[in-house]
Amino acid sequence: MKKVLLLSLILAFLIPVLSYAQGARTITGKVTDQASGQALPGVAVLAKGTSVGTATDVQGNYSINVPDGSNTLVFRYVGYSDVERAIGNATTINVSMGVDTKQLSEVVVTAIGIERETKALGYSVQEVGAESLERSTQPSLANALNGKVAGVNITSASGSPGAGSRIIIRGATSVSGDNQPLFVVDGVPIDNSTTSAGNPNDGTNTVLSGVANSNRAVDINPEDIESVTVLKGPAATALYGIRAGSGAIVITTKKGTKGAAVVNYSTSFTLDYVNKLPELQQRYSQGSGGEFLGTFGGFNSTLSWGAPLDQLRFDGQPYRYDPNGFLVPVGSPTATDQRAIAYDNLDNFFETGTTWTNSLSISGGTEKTDYYVSLGRTDQEGVVPNSDFTRTSVRINGSTQLSEKLNTFGSANYIKSGGSRIQQGSNTSGVMLGLLRAPITFDLSGGFGEDGEDNPGAYVFPDGTQRTYREGAGYDNPFWTVNRNPYNDEVNRLIGYVGAKYDFTDWINATFRLGTDWYSDRRTNGFDIQSRTAPAGRVAEDQVFNRDLNTDFLVNINRELTTDFSARLILGHNYYSSNYQRLYTQGDGLAVPTFFDLGNAASITTVESTTKIERAAVFGDLSLSYKDYLFLGFTGRNEWSSTLPSNDQSFFYPSVNLGFVFTQALDIGGDVLDFGKVRASYAVVGKDAPAYSLTTPFTFSTWGDGWTTGISFPFTGVAGFNQLTQLGNAGIKPEKNKSIEAGIDLRFFNNRLGLDATWYKNNSEDQIIPVSVSSASGFLSAILNAGEIENRGIEAILRGTPVQTNDFSWDVIVNFTRNQSEVISLYPGVETITLNGFTSPSSRAVVGEPYGVLFGGRFARNDQGQMLIGDDGFPFPADEDGIIGDPNPDWTAGITNTLTWKGLSLSALLDIRKGGDIWNGTVGVMTFFGTAKRTENRGETKVFEGVRLDGTPNTQEVVLDEEWYQANGGGFGAIEEQFVEDGSWVRLRELTLSYRLPSSLLEDTPVKSASIAFNARNLWLNTDYSGIDPENNLTGQGNALGLDYFSMPNTEGYGLTLRVSF
Repeated sequence: MKKVLLLSLILAFLIPVLSYAQGARTITGKVTDQASGQALPGVAVLAKGTSVGTATDVQGNYSINVPDGSNTLVFRYVGYSDVERAIGNATTINVSMGVDTKQLSEVVVTAIGIERETKALGYSVQEVGAESLERSTQPSLANALNGKVAGVNITSASGSPGAGSRIIIRGATSVSGDNQPLFVVDGVPIDNSTTSAGNPNDGTNTVLSGVANSNRAVDINPEDIESVTVLKGPAATALYGIRAGSGAIVITTKKGTKGAAVVNYSTSFTLDYVNKLPELQQRYSQGSGGEFLGTFGGFNSTLSWGAPLDQLRFDGQPYRYDPNGFLVPVGSPTATDQRAIAYDNLDNFFETGTTWTNSLSISGGTEKTDYYVSLGRTDQEGVVPNSDFTRTSVRINGSTQLSEKLNTFGSANYIKSGGSRIQQGSNTSGVMLGLLRAPITFDLSGGFGEDGEDNPGAYVFPDGTQRTYREGAGYDNPFWTVNRNPYNDEVNRLIGYVGAKYDFTDWINATFRLGTDWYSDRRTNGFDIQSRTAPAGRVAEDQVFNRDLNTDFLVNINRELTTDFSARLILGHNYYSSNYQRLYTQGDGLAVPTFFDLGNAASITTVESTTKIERAAVFGDLSLSYKDYLFLGFTGRNEWSSTLPSNDQSFFYPSVNLGFVFTQALDIGGDVLDFGKVRASYAVVGKDAPAYSLTTPFTFSTWGDGWTTGISFPFTGVAGFNQLTQLGNAGIKPEKNKSIEAGIDLRFFNNRLGLDATWYKNNSEDQIIPVSVSSASGFLSAILNAGEIENRGIEAILRGTPVQTNDFSWDVIVNFTRNQSEVISLYPGVETITLNGFTSPSSRAVVGEPYGVLFGGRFARNDQGQMLIGDDGFPFPADEDGIIGDPNPDWTAGITNTLTWKGLSLSALLDIRKGGDIWNGTVGVMTFFGTAKRTENRGETKVFEGVRLDGTPNTQEVVLDEEWYQANGGGFGAIEEQFVEDGSWVRLRELTLSYRLPSSLLEDTPVKSASIAFNARNLWLNTDYSGIDPENNLTGQGNALGLDYFSMPNTEGYGLTLRVSF
């Protein structure tokens, strides 16, 4: 019922509300539900034959000025039968509307932009409306969908402005390929890829370090969106082909409506704060062995195993690293009364972020033409100093009825986005690494506190050297990084399409659509002289260009064959081409500090790459209907891909789906059950090979040791090439994903309660994976078809309206997901493949285990699983690494409650994740350095639970000291298992309190509607995880999960939103 209400309200606000005064009559009245007598808000009231209309308010009342010549009012409400009433001489017309069971299922946009009733579908889809997206106030569409769709798992790379997100629908279907869904805007597929920062050829894992780059879905302005339909399984996405092998996010943008111009303006301002950080110990100083060491103590000065703070005093003498002086023992002759200070480096560094979004749109039209024009601007300042993201979006779309049979349409959306990003992760210039390893007795701000970012004295000495707690060695001061290690990007993007539809008859039409997605992404990255990542200084210019071209030609035949049978046949052709180019130029050895120009570098390295892909397809979709209660659908698509062998580029995949509305067929609906339907589907979809997998390409030779700048060719004027270390395969075949799905849809109590439940099983075969080979062959791996992944699970969507009166309603939506994955097989003799991560730990595909399990150093255990204890009383590592955790959640749920009383509305989204392990590498390394909260117990004794080598229970008491924590008890030891934690959470993801001004207050103003709302996101988080927000993931949009290593924190936000319509 809630979805019906939301869609009706959206429809009502798009109807022009400007009435014509000449000769107009004013008609008032009230619209109620026929069964309950309760008021219906948002009912569209139209003067038939004109563009004049209005909508009922929350009490169901309306007032409309009807021009001369119109003698009938039309009442429309989604889910209810239309009502027409003759006006005559009446000035008051009250109407009661009855539920139309034929419309209960609503209309959604499916593959290839086809609109269909959900009752006719044999597979699961789910739609999220504009109002739900607007409530989130998230600049990113992906984050705005979080917790609102069953079967969808969304994780963020970080809380930084513009950071990307990972979206997985019903589990990963490819071992090493892309597992994210296809994004489609108004029928045109668009690019959602992520290009990681850094030199693509130097061997550095840029996923684990560098900055959090955007995936390109971040360019979409959520304010332009009318609805988002999530196509979850292969049966739903089969017509989209290869690119939708992992599902599809189908976006329908707002369009113009015929009638007078409608102007909408919205502004939203949010204050953002860090929502969760690892805890630091507050008792011990910089140093080692219980002795305070200053910045000159060599490696030990990086540690926090020094003297207790209560045993230290400042000497009051001038000291280069602290204006308070040098710390000395309490009994020292130079000691003053000033106690040692535990500096709050985290509080001094992080600041209040802001997000300000403005959107203006104008829409309208005539009887033959409609238009929609919008301008959107988002300015986001991060909680990390000097981090920001901006997005400017200009959109125009419209359609024109050139003749009775020919309709043309088109759209153009220009976006300019980008900002300043900050170093993170496994990175000696990463701000979190520098913050969390720093001793609490070293003030990173140099006495400037929260103003450290704006004062060079916080991070650089007068002689120009960097101010760090280890005399220039180790790690960059975070204030240095945000000022001296810049990373800026600027994206210019154009998404557009033109098309035409011709109606040959009232049952045959043809549509042609040409769409393009073009963008350039220019990045500039610098590391100043003395930066730990590049001590000699570095500058890089990275230019990315991408152009996608997509054409669709569709013939739609929709015909009633008899009074009981109808058929719809769609035949189509699709062509897609992609041209991706990247030019990366890096200059090392800067002559002048802070001058990030390639002309300032001593040596230049250039890497250029081009990737071109072409695909063509023909497809068909046959839908049969019997008496509007039995539906049978068939689809077939044959695709040709340039990434496959030239003699075997064609492959075919079919689908079949069945829907049966048993309440209508058996006439068993009554006072309790309004609607009942069962559905089932089977489908096969494919994924082709990555570009250039058939051969082994050559690339410029590069040599590096990870510490120096290395050597790259051309070198001394000589060009040098070498083959890649992965051997190509001229016989590669596409992956195949076979899916079975079954479900049931039920509606009860006059549509007050609804349940949509789905069971599915997907088997992805012929995986395209890199398999290790003997290095004696000259290669490290070969790309092969091998392996299978299975995903099986259940989804449930429960909708209800527990309370509904004339003035008050309470609506609930519950989304529940449980997905279980298993790697059925890999290549014969291969039991594990690394997805990403460190040498240890990593995220892997392991035969017989869930996809992406954590693999690393374990405690040694006996056959009964008991931990083995050595003669010294401490546990020790196993001889071999193994599985140490499963990052996949056991289940997830999103619960949305909306309370509405007159013009006041309160909405809350509770997001729950049960299970999902995370390797907390951050706290592990902090433990080694002595900064973690857990190291405050140093010197305490413990008896480790386990057995001795002879099988007897361990009773030996040991001391937890620096020696233990810097060996196997710390993050640089061999036992990563001890830092794996449960990542479960319960969070209040969204809270919105809004008030819509009564129309009576606006009668004599140009304002037609106005509302104000208080919005909060991530305002409450309950989790046992000891690191940052467990929703974040170090590897961002990649396939690896459950890795946390000095990642950027997430945020919570509080703001206000104003919306006005004219």
